[in-house]
Amino acid sequence: MTDPVLDRLDHVNQLIDDVDPVTLGSRIRRVRTSQQLSIRELADRAGVNKNSVVRLEQGRGTTAPTVLRICTGLGVHVERLVEADDGVVIARAHRSGDDRWYDMTHFGAGPLLGADRPLSEGERQQAVADGADVPLNLLQSRLPDGRVLPTVLELYGPSETRSHPGEEFVYVLRGRVRVDVGPESYDLGEGESLTFHSAEPHAYAPAGEGPVPRLLSVRVEG
Repeated sequence: MTDPVLDRLDHVNQLIDDVDPVTLGSRIRRVRTSQQLSIRELADRAGVNKNSVVRLEQGRGTTAPTVLRICTGLGVHVERLVEADDGVVIARAHRSGDDRWYDMTHFGAGPLLGADRPLSEGERQQAVADGADVPLNLLQSRLPDGRVLPTVLELYGPSETRSHPGEEFVYVLRGRVRVDVGPESYDLGEGESLTFHSAEPHAYAPAGEGPVPRLLSVRVEG
């Protein structure tokens, strides 16, 4: 006569053997954070040691009984995690039709020119002539509740100085740009990039003659 518990553990062992431990740990962490559970809260629910949850989420290996207990604590089936069907969006794309341009300084005022559609470069220039600061395209290729915030900026003139928590990466797509961070200034050309602590006062400005500079800015929230 077979033991259903042992049979279940054998099945779980087969499932988790087919998934990289780092991938499995990341999926469990996504489910935990989406449920707004701390590591300690999940450990208490699952009846396991807090370090067991930490090791699992870090991809440092685990056992079938621990995975079963943690999945029970999360209220999900092991099969869902193995098949990446954890109910969490794992990727999101931005298409050209998704472009929506805003004023970086007055973002809350809504889309430039009140247009809920992509704007031509001429329309963006008109928005700046009408008083906009720095046109900003808020890219949709971001995860729900994710920490990475990608945008595209166009510099028709210097921006206001700003600061916000986290880190920022900027990559010059076109033209030349001066980025001021604290007391330092960085002159960047096309294809060059900079990463800085965005809590430091920073500002952008065109550098020299040439086309209107365009930047890819990727913020990582602190």
